[in-house]
Amino acid sequence: MRYFQYQEFMNQDFPFKIEVRDESFRHDIVPHAHEYFQVCYVLKGSCRHELNGKGSVLIKGDLFSVPPQFEHRIETIPDQEIKLVLIDFMPHLLDSSLRTLRSMENFTNFIFNQPFVTLNNMLLPKLNLTVQGQREAESLISGMLREVEEKQDGFALMVKADLMRLLVIAGREYARFVEQRPEEQLIRNNRKYFEAALAYIEQHYHREIKLPEVASVSAMSVAYFSTMFKWMMGRTFIEHLNDLRVKAAMQLLQQSEHTVEEIAFRTGFNHLTHFHRIFKKITGTTPAQFRKNSNHQTPPPPRREKGDSSNQ
Repeated sequence: MRYFQYQEFMNQDFPFKIEVRDESFRHDIVPHAHEYFQVCYVLKGSCRHELNGKGSVLIKGDLFSVPPQFEHRIETIPDQEIKLVLIDFMPHLLDSSLRTLRSMENFTNFIFNQPFVTLNNMLLPKLNLTVQGQREAESLISGMLREVEEKQDGFALMVKADLMRLLVIAGREYARFVEQRPEEQLIRNNRKYFEAALAYIEQHYHREIKLPEVASVSAMSVAYFSTMFKWMMGRTFIEHLNDLRVKAAMQLLQQSEHTVEEIAFRTGFNHLTHFHRIFKKITGTTPAQFRKNSNHQTPPPPRREKGDSSNQ
């Protein structure tokens, strides 16, 4: 399987690419995956899309997403014309706007759950936009194509604004699409199991805990869970786990008489040197110095009771 990295196609300062393909394209018929998000829209005609071994026919007005790390391929259908828009982007392109998108349950369901529900290995029906949704999406796509081609001052801001609007429209359309469908419960289950995995990490951070173990709690594959975790939490599984452990260690350093070594093992670090390195990376100081600084903090002034005039 071919794996594409964003530097092969995009500028590092503006990791975005949009193109329209017709029936002459051939190289996507080989199964491949990429490290960036891809959102595809069928402008005209039809083609086939296969994701993780599950296939469907796409027609005019279909919109679908391909999250990072997912194996897929797009192939033409003999004697069928096709105009397909491919929008590729790295998440950090949207900067602080990602925090807002992550909080939109409908958008997260579209970008992750729409293409593939790993709970039962089932490919969901593709999202076909309403007539109004198609008009809005095609207007935004035209705007992005024009901005990328002309590259006038501020074109990057215009592209990002149009991309944000397209993603919000996708989330809204997807909410309407699944409202009365039997797959809705599967989608809710996917989110429920992800939240269960977060709770599992909170409960077991103090012992050795591996990504495959947590992914199994979420009923997701390791790759799917890892990608969704980074999207939802804004950091990797390891970064999140280390942060929980260091916060617990900070509390023990302040409130207990345990040695630094005891605290390291109590909070899930198997090696003292690793504990020191991660603790300093996150806090900017060593465990011993943190404890010393905490013990030498100036205590708050005593609370003066009503009527106390001894210091007046």
